[in-house]
Amino acid sequence: MRDIEPRPILPFRVHFNDESVEPVTINACDPAEARKRVAVTHPGKAINKVKVIREKI
Repeated sequence: MRDIEPRPILPFRVHFNDESVEPVTINACDPAEARKRVAVTHPGKAINKVKVIREKI
């Protein structure tokens, strides 16, 4: 049986269509999971974009 590698957890910044709602940082494996998690914490808020937060070197 082949070992399944765990997917890395990444920080995502979720922006909303309503500019009065501040962007939220969520840890997730991919953008789809980040959207699902934000839908639970911010129900009814339309999501504009989901971006990976990259470290500045």
